[in-house]
Amino acid sequence: MTFEIKPATRQGVKPLIGLFAESGCGKTMSALLLARGFVGPTGKVVLIDSESGRGNLYADVIPGGYQTLELTEPFTPARYIEALKVVEDSGAKIGIIDSVSHEWEGISGVLDMAADSEEKSGRPGLHNWKQPKLEHAQFVQRMLRSPIPWVVCMRAKYKTRQKKDERGKTQILKDDFTSPIQAEDFIFEMTCHAEILQDHSLRLTKTGHPALAECFPKEGPLCIRHGELIAKWCEAPTAGSNGKDDLKSLKKRLWEVTAAHHNGDPAKLNQHLWDEGHQSDTESIETLTADRITQILEKLKLP
Repeated sequence: MTFEIKPATRQGVKPLIGLFAESGCGKTMSALLLARGFVGPTGKVVLIDSESGRGNLYADVIPGGYQTLELTEPFTPARYIEALKVVEDSGAKIGIIDSVSHEWEGISGVLDMAADSEEKSGRPGLHNWKQPKLEHAQFVQRMLRSPIPWVVCMRAKYKTRQKKDERGKTQILKDDFTSPIQAEDFIFEMTCHAEILQDHSLRLTKTGHPALAECFPKEGPLCIRHGELIAKWCEAPTAGSNGKDDLKSLKKRLWEVTAAHHNGDPAKLNQHLWDEGHQSDTESIETLTADRITQILEKLKLP
């Protein structure tokens, strides 16, 4: 086998994005809007629907429309892998799974597989988890190797725990935020993930890159614009041999298009960007990355 070492680049990233929430918080709508923004007005969006047809509810409100693949029981990892391949082979530019929680706790999902193993063997123990967890791992690895990006929706719930108060009485405490219904380490494999709150706003729980966080809303719900920003982040030329040249050219472009506000003075340019909310008070034109300058130019609606 021949090995090749080459410059690192972020171009062509196929992100795996996780969204989790309680029922009614807007997982499906958020995922569809994000996907539409990512692939543009005509890109093919396909949603794997394990929620008994609920994925069709937004057919009349998502610009450009989308297609669905109904996934019914058994919700085994193997069935999910089969559905992934069907979507990829359909020519989809992005896929959505709504929801992946059924693969874990649904009929014939991983929990059921482990329970069936225990019933058949007549012996409790970790050996009952060997095959279910192996198949689950194969599903996760198949998602990570997919040639298209995916938005993965998960049901969520508040976990509770017991605690003794100062008088020794047991209290039942509820977490401040929900946890996704899936394997505990499932979301660790994702490029980024977030909790959708009751008011449809977002609590970002992981981003795999500092600039990626800027693609998500600081307040309010996800929309098409955020999908567009994530797509640009995935295709932005970074690092590699041209990284410095790219940053230099972007700074020059920003300098040119804001000339009326700084008259050649970097301090005035910084002040203008702060006043307009284009950069935070911890940033300056001297420290901005190529990704951040690209986002600022986008906010200014300039090429």
